[in-house]
Amino acid sequence: MKFNWKVLITLIVLIGAIFWGVDSVRTRSYSGTNLNVGIGSGPVTVTNSTDTQILVQFLGTGSRPFSVSSTSAGALGSSTRQGTGRTTSQLFEYELPPGITEFSVVARGSNVSFVTDTLSDLDVTVQPLIENDARTTMIVAAIVILGTLFYVSNTTGHRWIRRFRVEKASLEDTQPSTGLATTNPNIGQDGRMYSDL
Repeated sequence: MKFNWKVLITLIVLIGAIFWGVDSVRTRSYSGTNLNVGIGSGPVTVTNSTDTQILVQFLGTGSRPFSVSSTSAGALGSSTRQGTGRTTSQLFEYELPPGITEFSVVARGSNVSFVTDTLSDLDVTVQPLIENDARTTMIVAAIVILGTLFYVSNTTGHRWIRRFRVEKASLEDTQPSTGLATTNPNIGQDGRMYSDL
């Protein structure tokens, strides 16, 4: 049997699409001190279990500013430029209150990280994509997955369909008959009686 490289490559694409789709939308959780967490366009939830405020930073690379918003007081504003030339970065600082705070970051193409420099433990949950982008990503992944499955099935002559039909037919043949057995030899015959005389 000749090995089909096209099918192998298609299966690799299939696995890649599954991994990409799941990894793009899965929630990431971090916990500890001195965190440096990359964030995306989705919400960022930070839990401060202490009873004091903790200084946190949103740090972006490049010259493009980003904005931060939250339902918490004071967590609203735009980043400020730091440095010049190749060392240019964007910074937004915030005094994180005790409890749970959720942030939304509009990065406009900048790579933004949530950074802490404290000995206090923080719990951070990051959703990489907003809801609409996550839905779009899953739709694209589903289209790629279905397309690759159809290509593999078509390339192999839809053998799995024929095998399924054969197995279904074999299963039906093994089922007991539900018809009534005919035990009277006269059923269906002429009702008249004949004699040899």
